Amino acid sequence: MWTVLGVANAAPFYWVYAVAVSRSLRMAFVRKKVKVFSWPVSIEEPSDGGTFDTVTFDAKFKRVGRKEFQKLGEKGELDLLKVIMVGWEGIQDEDGKEVPFSIEAMRDLSDDPYWIRGVLKAYTETFEGGRQGN
Repeated sequence: MWTVLGVANAAPFYWVYAVAVSRSLRMAFVRKKVKVFSWPVSIEEPSDGGTFDTVTFDAKFKRVGRKEFQKLGEKGELDLLKVIMVGWEGIQDEDGKEVPFSIEAMRDLSDDPYWIRGVLKAYTETFEGGRQGN
């Protein structure tokens, strides 16, 4: 005989309720043809004394398939970025003015090896499910 919260034979009800609730909380996987998402990017730049300064911005990435990602990667970093990056927020020039997203601005920034490393690392993190905790 099951007793839950003082009610005899209540366990089957709670099990059915728990299964129904867990199923209702699940999200269905909907494959969108074009999926754009915002993702944090951290750029580690060398600084005096053998340390690194970390700066951040939010990139707007377009999800591409695995095969397309590999093909674009073979063409070069800028060709890859032209497809996967569709915007950003939080990039400023030396005067503190917001740098609007454009292919030309991206081309200028992609000459910086620390910037390109941070952007590509952030995008590939999305494949891996993000940062793993302990």
